[in-house]
Amino acid sequence: MTKINNISFNPDFSLVSIATSTANKIFNCEPFGELYSSSETQLRRTLSNSIDSSDTASDTNAAAAAAGSISGNCPTKLLKMLFSTSLTIIVPEANYNRYLKVFNLKQNLKIVDLEFESSIVDVKLNRKRLIVALQNGELHIYDLSCIKLLSVLRLSPNVDTFVGDLSIDDKSWLCIPVISIIDEDLFVKPRRDSNVSTSSKDLNNTQQPHQHTCLGEYIELTPKVKQTNSALTNSDVTLQDIQDDGEGWLMIYDAMNLAPVLIFKAHDSAIGQISISHRGNKIATASVKGTIVRVFELSIAEGGKVSLNSVKNLRRGHNVAKINSLCFNNNETILGCGSESNTIHFFKLVQEESSNETGINNDTYETDHGNSFSDYDDQSDGENHRSSSEDLNESLANLLVSKALNSSSNEQEESGNKARKSWFSKTKSKFIHNPYTTSFLNKIPYRDYLDNLIWEPPRRSFAYIKLPEHAWSSNNNSNHNKVAIGFNGGLILIGSYQTGKFYHYQLPKQYTGNFSAVKANGEEKDKREECLLVSQYDLLQSS
Repeated sequence: MTKINNISFNPDFSLVSIATSTANKIFNCEPFGELYSSSETQLRRTLSNSIDSSDTASDTNAAAAAAGSISGNCPTKLLKMLFSTSLTIIVPEANYNRYLKVFNLKQNLKIVDLEFESSIVDVKLNRKRLIVALQNGELHIYDLSCIKLLSVLRLSPNVDTFVGDLSIDDKSWLCIPVISIIDEDLFVKPRRDSNVSTSSKDLNNTQQPHQHTCLGEYIELTPKVKQTNSALTNSDVTLQDIQDDGEGWLMIYDAMNLAPVLIFKAHDSAIGQISISHRGNKIATASVKGTIVRVFELSIAEGGKVSLNSVKNLRRGHNVAKINSLCFNNNETILGCGSESNTIHFFKLVQEESSNETGINNDTYETDHGNSFSDYDDQSDGENHRSSSEDLNESLANLLVSKALNSSSNEQEESGNKARKSWFSKTKSKFIHNPYTTSFLNKIPYRDYLDNLIWEPPRRSFAYIKLPEHAWSSNNNSNHNKVAIGFNGGLILIGSYQTGKFYHYQLPKQYTGNFSAVKANGEEKDKREECLLVSQYDLLQSS
């Protein structure tokens, strides 16, 4: 039986590839059609082998066998495409997946072979950089224009998946969890000599030895982190200090200049999935619990300083589920989320017109986002076992009434100072107009704690998909409900690891255009709609 190892889209979602235990193929997404199949194409000899005749026949045959060019059978671990170009990265399913091959499929020409000491787990690429993640935890960063090794980052060993992502724009930002970093040399830009071989050993030897690198210049602390861990407020914060605080810290690394850009706390739990938007200014993360997905929007100041601009919290569900796919559409207005929960969720990321009606100032809220980093993802799972923070949100919301309240100037001044601390403090004056309620909230114990606990509840998905095969899927399948998500205008593209089917779904009609045109009355705003199946195809079947 054919095993599906990888399904992936090119960055603009115009092509989809599939790598299996027998072959690899590339298809056009819309209209659907097969463009390339390894079982029907014989690859030429490599350019280096054509020039260098000193290679022995046995070496040539071994390399050809690894590429599948002799037998026509091409077991493939990974296949990655660079937009709609003919440049393709292929990892054959042979020799413990230690070989990576760069092909020009238009000319059927193998450009170069790369061999690694450990199995290849994942590959990320854009126009500037090629990132190879190995099972032993190493991240090899290459200049894609000349396939030159620039740096090797040492992380914790990967079992079978790599948690991280590379932006497809020229900034080439690499996002990885801080808990996986085991070598502080990552925070020092390596010095390279152009006359020296750029092997991984040479790169490691060029770095100067040092201990306890201070990371204060890269860290952006939220009010909650400052309150819970005063050690992180010092200027001499070390990698160990951050890792001791929790597993949910995220680092943005500049793969162009080989230096960190930003470090911030995304979750309290360990991070299970990361995705970067097409423009590179939004990052979606999910913890291993899979109940909450967060979208962080970044901003770049004139001096090049990168900071967090806003945070959106998205509710996938209350039950724990492994999230195996996060994907932005091209204009960053929708985020798709696939998990083992049998449902693919879609969230809208644009600001709704109705936000001002709830008393939220959009400009102020986007700059005061610290409270979005609360313990919301630590809540109990399941509708019948909700967390105290969630119940408290609803209980206080039920106390809100709309009657005028004459407050003194001193109270207004105090409320103005508190407004800088939390969303609840900023908005309660516009919601709470009852003297009894106000006096009660001012006198209750741990008021500051409540100010840091109550904040805008997470958004729920506006649309969802349940694939046909989910009804009879087996829990013993390692690819249980795993999908690849893509977007093409109003179409949603879904590739199923479970069956090899490729689906075209239609977004709900009212969301195919501008989200701001959608009426924001209570029922329509909270209503979730199932996407309509338009067509389905078989990626495993030859054309």
